[in-house]
Order: sequence, then C-alpha cells, then structure tokens
Amino acid sequence: MSAARLLRLAALAALTLAGCVATPQPTASPAAADTNTPLPTQTEIVLPSATPPPTSTLPVLEWPTYIAPTLAPFPLGQLQEPTQPATYGFPAIQAPVALSPFDHFYFTFPIANAHLGLYSPSQRYGVRQEAGTNRREPHVGLDVGLDSGTPVRAAGDGTIVWASYGQTYNSPYFLDDPYGISIVIRHNFGYNGERIWTVYAHLSSVSVEVGQRVQQGELIGLTGNTGLSTGPHLHFEVRAGTNNTNFTYNPELWLAPPEGHGVLVGRVGNERNQLLLNWLTEVRSLDTGQLWTNYTYFTSFRVRSDPYYKENLVLTNLPAGRYEVAIPLYSIWWRTEVEIKPGAVTYFHFMGRDGYSFDLPAEPPLVGMPD
Repeated sequence: MSAARLLRLAALAALTLAGCVATPQPTASPAAADTNTPLPTQTEIVLPSATPPPTSTLPVLEWPTYIAPTLAPFPLGQLQEPTQPATYGFPAIQAPVALSPFDHFYFTFPIANAHLGLYSPSQRYGVRQEAGTNRREPHVGLDVGLDSGTPVRAAGDGTIVWASYGQTYNSPYFLDDPYGISIVIRHNFGYNGERIWTVYAHLSSVSVEVGQRVQQGELIGLTGNTGLSTGPHLHFEVRAGTNNTNFTYNPELWLAPPEGHGVLVGRVGNERNQLLLNWLTEVRSLDTGQLWTNYTYFTSFRVRSDPYYKENLVLTNLPAGRYEVAIPLYSIWWRTEVEIKPGAVTYFHFMGRDGYSFDLPAEPPLVGMPD
C-alpha cells in the first residue's frame, strides 16, 4: 500500500473519531420492527363544529294516507243570500262521511258564508266565458263575486310567500299583473308528498307581509277589483307540487263543505271514454226545485283533474238531499238521480249511450301529484 493511501486512511479515521462524519445506519424493515415498543402518538386535530342551517322539510304523505289540518272552531252561523251582509262565522267541517280515503277537504272558505249562488257558472274552475263571445278559456281558479272591502281569511295554516302586486312575474313593481294585488300562502302540510299553496287575487289591500305565519281563519286582506278584473270579486286558487299557474287543481275539491252540505264530482264523457269538454250539466234539487248549471272543464297542463277522481265537473256547497243530474247528448237529455250526503263527495261517471255509473274509481298506483 502506498504511503499516500495510508495517510488518507489515517485522516479519515481521525475525522470519524472526532464526530465530524456520521456513519449511515441501516433502515429496519417493518417486519423487523419491535412490536412491543409503542409508536409515538400524534396530536389529534379537532375541527370547530358547525351548526347546519335550518331546513324546511315537507312532510311526506304516502298515498293514500289522508291527513287534514284541524279546522278552527268558528261559531256556527246560518247561510245567507248573496244580497245580505256577510259575517264570518259559518264553519266548514272536516268530512264526516268520506266515501273514500282520497278526499282532501283541507281548507275552509276564505270568505264569509260562501254560498253557491255567489259563483258564476262561467267563472268556476277550468272554464271562463269571455264577454261578448262564445269562446271559453280555461280558468285556473274559483271566482266569488263580492263587494270590495269584504274580509278575506286564510284558508289554512301556513306562511305568507307573496303579498303585493306582480306575483305572476315575481316583481312587486309589475303593476299590470293580471292577479292585481294578491296573496300566496305556502301551507305547512302537504298532500301525496307535495307542497300546497293557496292564492287570493284581485284584492284591494293586504294586512300581512312575506314571511308571516298565519292560521286558518286569520284576516289577511280585503276583496277588490285590481288586476285583470271586470268587477269586485275574489279569485281563489289551489296549487300543488309547484307554485305557478301550471299546477292548479279545482279548489272546490279542497274546500270543506259547510255543515249539512256536500260535493258532487263527475267525470262526463261518451261511450268511447272521451271526455266531453265545456259541456252543459244541470243539477236540480228534487226537494226544493233549485237549479244549478255548470260546464265541464278542460283538462290540460294548466287545468288538472284530481289524480283519483279524474273529474271534469265539480259542484260544491250543495245542501244534502236528492238531486237530478241531466246532461244533453245526441239530442237527448240523459237523466239520473243522486244523493248528496253532508260533508262527503258524491261521484258519478257519465258514459254517453252507456249511461251512468256510480262506482268509485279504482285506487291509483300513484306517488305524488301527476305532471
């Protein structure tokens, strides 16, 4: 070995002994690790807790569960003629003789002593006679003729989501809205898994504000003649599923009839199961001789039949008793007798030359309101 190499080895040994050079240590494999020696613990990082924002969850009502709100115990009054002054006090009642589990009398009439004589046959749901013409356009609510300033009350418990002009366009500055001054209530109960709203239109004033919770029977505004209106009246709507005019249903199937009164529901068609649209129907009391006339309505994306009855004719507030139903077809008046029971739906199906059937529809295998 050369002298130079011996000198380098001696210098390296001296540096090692002095601690200037660290000798690499072998890395132990996981299999060779000492299992009896605990691993060092790490400090746990605790994140601050966050409270989730409150959510509003619609109660899920499975078909065919029937759930109705408790109706306010207003003092009992008497039916009054339309010409007499109205006082709020004639209560609607929860159906005591429901013929099927699919009835949904959730709401009380939003005005005092609502009487069938207050309704114009051409201003009911689904049909509207335009002045000076023979053309009828679908009407998505129920119109009740009243003097301006008549109190309007909430048909059910809920929260005010609109109380101003312009609800059609979601802008209170749109003063040309056909609804005029209107109120929309989002109710705190649903039907068939869907949210429900009621609409009160053509008002002269409101006494509530958006976000306010109201109870059934609470004063919310006064009738008027604002918007697209030919005279003072209340326009009342029931919407289910979505809050717009494409999801309306016949309010007369949702309003609990006054005590001692019932509802007539019909599906009017021909023997080929084709619905007769805008078709005259007469209903006459066999006890008093009083005559009611109505037209069948159009069913479309805006005018929707009940998912169970699939009706195109409804008459509510009929005093309990016997009635004759008459429908003209093929130059013949087809007549039958029905019995209106208090607080209940009386259903018929007219099938043209095949006559009348009173069998209730089969239970629909539906969840949610139909589109």
